[in-house]
Formats: sequence, C-alpha cells, structure tokens
Amino acid sequence: MRLPDTGDIDDQIDTALTLKNGAKTHDLTAAERVALHLLYADYDQRLGEPDAGLQPPALVGCADALLDAYGQVQKGRRLASLRNTLLRAVMECPLCGSGDATTLDHHLPKDDYRALAINPRNLVPSCQPCNRAKGTLAALAGEGMIHAYFQDVPDVTFMRADVTYLAGSLTVVFSIEPAALDPALADRLTFQLDRLKLTERHPDAINLFLFGQKVAFRLFKGMPGERDLLRQFLIDSATTLDADLGLNHWRAALFRGLAACDAFLDDPWTYLDRPPRAMHAG
Repeated sequence: MRLPDTGDIDDQIDTALTLKNGAKTHDLTAAERVALHLLYADYDQRLGEPDAGLQPPALVGCADALLDAYGQVQKGRRLASLRNTLLRAVMECPLCGSGDATTLDHHLPKDDYRALAINPRNLVPSCQPCNRAKGTLAALAGEGMIHAYFQDVPDVTFMRADVTYLAGSLTVVFSIEPAALDPALADRLTFQLDRLKLTERHPDAINLFLFGQKVAFRLFKGMPGERDLLRQFLIDSATTLDADLGLNHWRAALFRGLAACDAFLDDPWTYLDRPPRAMHAG
C-alpha cells in the first residue's frame, strides 16, 4: 500500500488546534512543535511499531489536545480534507479487500499514543467491520496487526483458499501458507486474518464476486473440454488479479482454490445458475 504524504505538518496541527474564531485549543510552544516533528520522523523510522519512544515526555503537555483534535478529521470538520485524501487513496479496505473504506483506523491506538492521533501515517483507511474487529487491540512490538503502510511483505503467494463444494454449496476457508514467509510475519498475518474474521465475513462477497463472473463462466458451458477450459480460466484470472490487485488478494486465492476443487469443476452450474439470493458460501 502506498505510503501517504504527510503534507504540511505544521498546517495540519495549527488547523486542528485552532477554532474558527481564531482561538486556540492549545498554543504549541516552539519546543513542542519541534518535538512533534521529531515524533513523526521517529514513527517512520520505527515503521509504526509500538515503542515507548513514541510517547515522548516533551509532548505530555499537548498530547490531550492532539487526541481531542482527531475529532477535526471527521466529515465536515476542520481537517476533513485529510480524511478525504486518505480514503480516496484506496479502492477498498486494505485490511479485508472487500469492504468500502469509510473510516480511519489508528494503527497505534490513539488513547495510548495521543500525540500521534492526527499523524496521517498512523491513520489507515478501513471499513467499519474491520475497524470494529480490530477494536482496542493492544499494540505489542512485532506482534498483532501488520502496518498497511510500512510492513515489508515479500513478493510470494501465501494467501490460500480451501474450497469444499457439495450439492451446489461452496464453503471457503482462507488461511496463510507459512512456508515462504518469515515465521514471525506468518504469525502476524494469521493473527490478522483470524482477528478480522475474514473467512466468516467473506461469504457474501464471494457470492457477489462469482455471480459477477457468471457470463465469463458460461462461455465454456457445453464446450469440448469444458472442465479443463474452466480450470485454465480460473488460473489465468488469478494471475490477472495478482497483477491488478497485488499478490495475495482473496479474489485471486479464491480462483486458485476453485481451480483445485474437482467437484466445482465437474459441475459449477448448480451453484452459478441459482438466483443470487439462493447462493450460499460458507
């Protein structure tokens, strides 16, 4: 995910701490302003990982004001443009890959890291379900959710979808294949998948996605070698999705899982030819 530009830090802070009538909710001292710039730089240097160094004593006097200033990032408030810029930078929630990104999640909890409450790089676009699922998760170095902006993820395929198909009903279970990953990273990705309950939340998204592919699927119906053609279409489509959406999107993993599911390849039509309301995945 592309690292957002922090923009004019001083302008953001001054806008957040200054009421429309010109009164200041907190008048930053020169020392506090310097310390805030250093804090933002230190956050980048630490790749957003939690650390006591990101709670500098020099900012104790203004931390509560900066926490309260987060309210100005909401719609219609003084920093709404920052919110809009961050949300427009993504097509969908980067945490689940299916929901609309309508909220901003604090990677490091704002109540614990108050001076970072309006730092653009601590604000990750997310959908409401992902934001709620993460909740007030404690920030522990090297554990928990990965940072959508800073986490270095290798260019390997590790998202796996295991598909079971019975009587026209799909069950899809997503998991992380750890073999090609550093064990610590594999643990964090698995934790994130479980914490956000992606397997439980994706059935509707799976149904909508596959039903949207119905016209393409039907091109192969009744053709000689239909089964092999369908399997190759799924594999090729997964590769295209890798290029378009980035490696390890659930849609690509789903297509690979379907390509490996003999029962689905033998008869996808019992599933695809039903009205969308009658579909069931999960």
